[in-house]
Amino acid sequence: MSTAVITDWSAVSPYGTGRGPLAAALRARTAAPESAGPEEWTSDPAATARVVPGFEVRDALGKAGTRGMDRITGLTAVTVRELLGGAGPVGEDDELGTGLVLGVASGSVQGFMEFTKASLEGDSPIDVPPSKTPNMAMNRAASASAIRHRLKGPNSTVAAGRLAGLVALDQARRLLADGRAERVLAGSAEEYSATRAHLTRAAHGAGTVLGEGCVMVLLESAGTATGTPLAEVLAVHHRVAPDGDFAGALTAAVGAALAEAGTGPADVWAAVPSEAPGTAGDQERRVHGELFPAEARGRAASVALLGETAAATGAYQLAALLSEPGAPGRIALVTAVDPDGPVGCAVLRLLTDGAAG
Repeated sequence: MSTAVITDWSAVSPYGTGRGPLAAALRARTAAPESAGPEEWTSDPAATARVVPGFEVRDALGKAGTRGMDRITGLTAVTVRELLGGAGPVGEDDELGTGLVLGVASGSVQGFMEFTKASLEGDSPIDVPPSKTPNMAMNRAASASAIRHRLKGPNSTVAAGRLAGLVALDQARRLLADGRAERVLAGSAEEYSATRAHLTRAAHGAGTVLGEGCVMVLLESAGTATGTPLAEVLAVHHRVAPDGDFAGALTAAVGAALAEAGTGPADVWAAVPSEAPGTAGDQERRVHGELFPAEARGRAASVALLGETAAATGAYQLAALLSEPGAPGRIALVTAVDPDGPVGCAVLRLLTDGAAG
């Protein structure tokens, strides 16, 4: 497979809009501020979250086409807007066929619950406000963002839980290798919602602080890139640990990815885990401790600074690497595990000093 390079990126995070606030906070190892959620926590009204400050969809995107738009779609659309602001001419004259691949957990669980509630409470099951119907589609965020920003290339949504960002990165590089697009926006997103808070509390207890946001990178083929390469994507591997042996499956995935990249554990400058909750995260950290020295494990910011960001985690890990200063040519690795079984990793060669935010 031909090498894909990241030539730009942007974000909407608990630190603010754009990649600058996120990059600066990650370099400073500053935890995102906690605040009350934008709606009542059905599981614990006293709990806090790390949310995008002051984010309201209609304020961020305007009233046109945003009536009933869910939060994850708004976060994605704003991130795409921020990224395209520095990505050259994209819009009605998008002859390049710019694609978009978005990783999610399952779409908007809040949107699913609101639709279901309206169906149960209405005079009949089909008595649901039309504005709630689009939010039932898993690909709502990706498709609405592409339509809004006139992206005419392939449009994909991948649902892979906490691996969503890495799976989206892999799908995007395959689109480039197959000649389906000349550049692809890839990333992942997660929203804060009362429903997600309730489900997370039930699964992992009251101590988990939810985060949210979206990170998107711009991928181009190495030989035809129009932007300045920030990193090469050398390998992406993912598999499943059906028997709960996250450590064994992840070790195998890391070994395969490093072999494909033509390197080894000793060459890894920075290794970033996904900080998953529970047993999966414990085993992931154990693998990092066995494979990489403390210096490599501590060189990039931890995504724990952002809270539990679920599907957005992998994309935030990429942002942490792209933000970290160092000499060009460094080999970096991110890993991700999901308590439901999936594990994966990506190997990158960082091509800039990481100092530009």
